[in-house]
Amino acid sequence: MNKIFTFGDGYATGHIWPEWPQILQALLPEYQIVNTAGIGAGAEFLVSGLIDLLPNMHHQQAIVQWPQANRFDKLLQDQSWDSTISNDSVYHFNRVRDTQKREWWLSSTSDSVKLYHEHYVQSSQGHRRLEIFKTLVTHTLNQIDCGTVYTSTQDQEFYSRQTRFITTRQSQIQPSPVVHFYWIVEKILPKLTAQVDQSRLVMLEVLINKINWVPYDPNRESIWQDIVRKLHPKSQQMYKVQN
Repeated sequence: MNKIFTFGDGYATGHIWPEWPQILQALLPEYQIVNTAGIGAGAEFLVSGLIDLLPNMHHQQAIVQWPQANRFDKLLQDQSWDSTISNDSVYHFNRVRDTQKREWWLSSTSDSVKLYHEHYVQSSQGHRRLEIFKTLVTHTLNQIDCGTVYTSTQDQEFYSRQTRFITTRQSQIQPSPVVHFYWIVEKILPKLTAQVDQSRLVMLEVLINKINWVPYDPNRESIWQDIVRKLHPKSQQMYKVQN
């Protein structure tokens, strides 16, 4: 099975509701979407995951959604960071294991992380680091013939603030699945070689727009799985008859 590797931060994890990697999988069932995004992730976590998967990415496709430069990705090797993590008012929960079972803490909000960026790194060096990561990743993936779409969290955030999404975006940092759907269709799919079945695309558009999406809905997984089931060819025919 062909694969599409996706990398990003909380805009790609699907923790609030389905986001673009999950929607992409629904649109391309003949592909395996390998998603290694992390809530609050920075470029180091993203690139580390990419390096781990590199042997499987030859002649495949990837989507890299670059995060903001002020993130902090800590690879944990002992308990010395436990106090700092537990005192982070936002990301105290955010211990993440990568594909190699290494444990990371991903954050951007604690006082120690802010001090790190404000004093030890500063904004110009942080942005320079991000540009270095981008350059190295681009050259590496070109060498293995991995067709890659590059975008960023900032790009999607700007996209989601269009006036046409005023009533559908909602107030979460990550926009609703409605916005993610159009982001995929308009900004990502045209750059991939994968071909989407148009009837499937139209049906998914209808189904996503029908839902009154609630952030962190306890039933969000079952709601999404019900949508995916309706996209099955047999279910599509039944759905068209009933509607």
